[in-house]
Amino acid sequence: LQVIIKENRNSYPFLEDHLPYLYVINREYTSFGIYTDFGYSKEFNSTDLNILLSSGEALIADNLENELAYVLFITNGKIDLLEIATNGNEIINDDNKLKLIP
Repeated sequence: LQVIIKENRNSYPFLEDHLPYLYVINREYTSFGIYTDFGYSKEFNSTDLNILLSSGEALIADNLENELAYVLFITNGKIDLLEIATNGNEIINDDNKLKLIP
């Protein structure tokens, strides 16, 4: 999450201000992906910004052959959801250790 925000800070610098106030509402493992929903402990104004952000760093998981895809959903100007998905028929669960590689 922080890597995505940092890599996109020139275009969306306000998102760094949101990080200290984020918390995880829900994390769902779907075998082929992980969905993490975020909430805020401080109110931020909504905007009309709806985008998907990612990073140039590779995301890998131990015991999986392929890299993982990951994207951060910004909805109404707020950090909403982080989706991590396998690139193939590999299964990911909470036992896999995730690692970013620059």
